[in-house]
Amino acid sequence: MHARTAAPAIALANSLGNLGGFVSPTAFGILQDATGSTRGGLIGLSVVGVLAAAGVALVRGGGHHERARGLRPWGKDHGPGRGPVRGGPARVR
Repeated sequence: MHARTAAPAIALANSLGNLGGFVSPTAFGILQDATGSTRGGLIGLSVVGVLAAAGVALVRGGGHHERARGLRPWGKDHGPGRGPVRGGPARVR
């Protein structure tokens, strides 16, 4: 990830996390009042968690993102310390 995109992505993740910290207790209370038990609130938050996990899997491409773009971390004859696949000098780690 480039530095230009890293900062906004981190800010977005932080903002959504803070929003979830406000919305989750409120939603839990509303569902608890609507169903009359804590089970309704827990089921509601569980459903939201599963949907969030599915959304992350879809955004990441199910772990096949690099292969779909045609990128490989190392070529056949490349290994750690031998330089990137696309040429150029090796990065110092």
